[in-house]
Amino acid sequence: MLSEWNLHYARWVIDDGEPDRAVGESFAWFAVEFWAGSGLVTATGANERTATPVGDFQYRVTAKVAYVSEKAAVIDFGLRAVGSRDLLPFDCKNGDYVAGDIGIGLPLCIDLVLEEVLQTLKGSWHVNRISADLTPYISHPDDPTGKWRVRDISQVRYEQVSSTDSVITHSYVLHCSEASAAR
Repeated sequence: MLSEWNLHYARWVIDDGEPDRAVGESFAWFAVEFWAGSGLVTATGANERTATPVGDFQYRVTAKVAYVSEKAAVIDFGLRAVGSRDLLPFDCKNGDYVAGDIGIGLPLCIDLVLEEVLQTLKGSWHVNRISADLTPYISHPDDPTGKWRVRDISQVRYEQVSSTDSVITHSYVLHCSEASAAR
């Protein structure tokens, strides 16, 4: 498995009371969340968990479904992460494998999961590097009012920083090693 994970950390999470982070720091977090722009698909015949870094600090994964409820799902691709049930195929169940491109990050809150499942999501992290996401935002092409804004993926840009308070931007990527994890 990977020795370092790219964990997205949003400015709004910091603004909502969580601390800024700095290179060299270690911290504990209650869960890692995942998201997928186009959802995940059933990985027919898969029996191995994989995670390969792809562009924009995301991952191409094959993951085992560890938990599914009406609202939440936990997948394991070498790291356990929780996300919306809607990101998995409709007929997906515990033990199935799914595949696709995902981002992972540190959530402020998650949909309810069983306490014993929540305990498997806890982890401790060591920050090796931090990338500030300086990608500009543009008006969404389907919004004539210009109020809905999205990242301009044609101009993705990151800058290495020593801490999340050294450059104020909408999000950061904490390049972290697992210090320890509750498994």
